[in-house]
Amino acid sequence: MTVSVQRISMEDAAIILYNKVTSSEIDKESTLVRITCTDTNIQRADDILNGLLEAYKRSIIDDKNQIAKSTADFIEDRIGLIYSELNDVEGQLAKFKQSSGMVDVKASSDAFISQISTARQRTVQAETQYSMVEYLVDYLSKNISDKGLIPTMGGISDVGIASQIQNYNQLMLQRNRLAGNTSENSPTIHDMDTSLSQMRNAVLASLKGYSNSLKLQVDKARKEEAGLVGNLQAVPQKEKEVIDIARQQTIKQTLYTYLLNKREETALQLAITEANIRIVEHPFGSRMPIAPRTKVIMFMALLVGLIVPFLFFWLKKYLDTTVHGRRDVTKYTTIPILGEVPHSKGGVGDTEIIVESQKDDILAEAFRLIRFNMPFINKDARVIMFTSTMPGEGKTFISMNLAATIGLTGKKVVLVDADIRKRTRSRLASLDGKYGLTSYLAGNIDDVSSLIVTKDKACNLDFLPAGIMAPNPAELLMSNRLEQCVEELKKLYDYVIIDNVPAQVVADAGIVNRVAELTIYVLRETKVDRRYLPELERLHQEKKFNHLCIVINDSRAENRKYGYGYGYGPTEKKSKWAKFFRKK
Repeated sequence: MTVSVQRISMEDAAIILYNKVTSSEIDKESTLVRITCTDTNIQRADDILNGLLEAYKRSIIDDKNQIAKSTADFIEDRIGLIYSELNDVEGQLAKFKQSSGMVDVKASSDAFISQISTARQRTVQAETQYSMVEYLVDYLSKNISDKGLIPTMGGISDVGIASQIQNYNQLMLQRNRLAGNTSENSPTIHDMDTSLSQMRNAVLASLKGYSNSLKLQVDKARKEEAGLVGNLQAVPQKEKEVIDIARQQTIKQTLYTYLLNKREETALQLAITEANIRIVEHPFGSRMPIAPRTKVIMFMALLVGLIVPFLFFWLKKYLDTTVHGRRDVTKYTTIPILGEVPHSKGGVGDTEIIVESQKDDILAEAFRLIRFNMPFINKDARVIMFTSTMPGEGKTFISMNLAATIGLTGKKVVLVDADIRKRTRSRLASLDGKYGLTSYLAGNIDDVSSLIVTKDKACNLDFLPAGIMAPNPAELLMSNRLEQCVEELKKLYDYVIIDNVPAQVVADAGIVNRVAELTIYVLRETKVDRRYLPELERLHQEKKFNHLCIVINDSRAENRKYGYGYGYGPTEKKSKWAKFFRKK
């Protein structure tokens, strides 16, 4: 037993699995998302969906931790700086008290000092916000080209600046995720870096403007406080210095406490490992296959099976402009139809005589019907000319078999090959000799009977070959020797059958037609374009041919609702229903 194993790369496998996963919203008013994985293995599809959910959770947690870590690093740096400054202020206050011998403020100045205290709180608050903004401005100015995140500080009361920082951090996280999967030179990364640089500059500009605004507030608060302090004439100068140092100490303490609180909050965020998503339904799969949809495929196959053949036959009929039977002829012409020669499935040659005295198949009956209809066109016709539109329509075959059919009635028939250009009939009969019709028309031989060749004694059929090829066939046929030849043949035979050239190829057919008493025009199904029929009708109306009638050759009448629908003799095919009723 041979086992064939195929391996693909991890990248190709990821692409294949990626194409199997789709997502869609439950509805437009809901925040629920449906994720679907289509696979032939239910367990594998469940594992893929569970893996996607876990990866999504980790992505959310990683994004939160990145922001929190950046903020924690910033806070740690600022705590160290403020701690150093606070130590300096406290050391300065301690030295000042030791050197100056500090005293209490008089009770009479308590009310005035209370106002100074209130102004001091406003100053401290303004300076605290100003310091935080200055820290951020200094941080962004030193790291203007850095691809890191901007720390988020709750001390910024401006909502617009806070929103700018949040949008920048979100875009930076998205950029870093894409950079992990693509090249740094990717056009998408380049565009995102450009946007991030512009946003970073915009944040820096906003912070600088906000810092200037806070600076004005600090100056105003200090001026207010300075005005109150300046009015303390009774307060010793040393007390003023103590107040100033204490104010600096308070500012540093407040800022230091704020940073410590923020560090604890950031540490809590780093400790959180839960994503803010909730799985409503865990992955589950149906045991019933969803593809291929057998009923739909069968229904579509049925429709295609019905539509395609219909279109094929419709287009075939629409694009086919050839003659198809009696209906097309009667639609475009008023020329009488002498009969139809049905299609022979076995195929017959142009020189083959298929009519026999004891033969009763449908081909033989077709020629008998043509013979029967001839008197209705011209009952005195003895000279019958055959022509067609183009070569290959079967006039040679029909002329010979009609001559044989007439000969079987006991009449003497001669078949004349009037195609003196190609001598088709003579060559097919292996009589392409030196003497023939052209010899008589040229005056080389005066006895036409000497040119006659016996074709078929059983059918009383003789043959007059075309003779040698003449350089001037039209002039020969136009001479009165043609009339003399036909008159001589009429004395010897009951019927003279003239096999002529196609009427639309050369003018010989129109020239010879002057001696014809009946003109049989052979039309072969699927051979002649029906758009020629109006032209044939015009020739009939102008009486270009004597007693013109049509024989349809190679007719498929059994495929239509008209034509031959019966047979004769032992060769007739009996249907199963006929056998059934015969048994009954």
